[in-house]
Amino acid sequence: MKVFKKTSKPLSQEEIVEWLRELRGNPYVPSSGFDVTSVFRVKVGDEDTYYCAGTNVENPHHRLSTHGEEGSIAAMVTGLGKHAQIVEGWVMGAPKKLIPGSDDPLADNCVSCCGKCRQQIAGFASPSVVMHSVSLNGATKSTTVGDFLPDAFTFRDFAPELTSASAQQTDSVPTVSDVESRLVRKGKELSANEIDQWLESLESFDLASKQSQAVILKLANGAYVAGVKVEDAAYVSIDPVQSAMAIAQAEFGHQKVLEVHTLAKGRDEAAMAPEAFTPLSGSAIQVLGQFAAHADIPVHMYNAAHESRVIKLKDSARYLPTFERPSMPIGVERFVG
Repeated sequence: MKVFKKTSKPLSQEEIVEWLRELRGNPYVPSSGFDVTSVFRVKVGDEDTYYCAGTNVENPHHRLSTHGEEGSIAAMVTGLGKHAQIVEGWVMGAPKKLIPGSDDPLADNCVSCCGKCRQQIAGFASPSVVMHSVSLNGATKSTTVGDFLPDAFTFRDFAPELTSASAQQTDSVPTVSDVESRLVRKGKELSANEIDQWLESLESFDLASKQSQAVILKLANGAYVAGVKVEDAAYVSIDPVQSAMAIAQAEFGHQKVLEVHTLAKGRDEAAMAPEAFTPLSGSAIQVLGQFAAHADIPVHMYNAAHESRVIKLKDSARYLPTFERPSMPIGVERFVG
């Protein structure tokens, strides 16, 4: 996989730089023409040699673009769960037209993480974690999360009781096949029951809303890609459709979406009734508008009661969630597995 690796020992700087270069060409950058690729080394339990990669994915609504670092975070939480932590990171950025060895000054530029990405990284990394800015030609500048975002505001400030409880969780160490099957599946058509079970296996990072949401996208190449909601204490969060598209872009490059499957549920009935559905957000609809094969692609909504409802993408805006109506019982059809 391009988006995930597990090794027995930490990868060398040369191996990371080669991976960052291999990812170039996969970013979707029609507006800027500027490829950003990212790799994070991740810890779960006592294992700290999981690696998650990401690329930038632009959108005509620029605020809804996902950055390379956000792609790595999306892959990390989707594949490894909400207790995963960043222990080291690398980012490379350069115009798409350049190749290693170029004498263009931008090939030697060590691009740093933007402010939004620094905020999101700080939510999953201690201040001592080192982030490396790598030029296309291989030069490196390094700094710590604490230095590039001092006095960060994270869920440790927002909801200390939740982060404390989360820190006490002891995750079983996921296998490579576990992680890969959470991120991407290809080679066969999935049944509704298989998709429902896959959605149920995914964990959102949902400390603010207490409502998880996961999506699975069927792509034109026949593969299925998952993504989860990744909330941030400063509310620069990643929508599950953005997560899935970021993972799809890093893994396959540009692909059209043929189907959407989404499951939302609350931690308890007070957070969300089991029979309620959470439709796609406006952000998700905008992102899918760029990548959907056509406006009539089906959006399959699932709920915690294992019921489903199907609408067309072009009709999704009729059901936009609000604070007063975050979820709703939409003409339910019982899901039969």
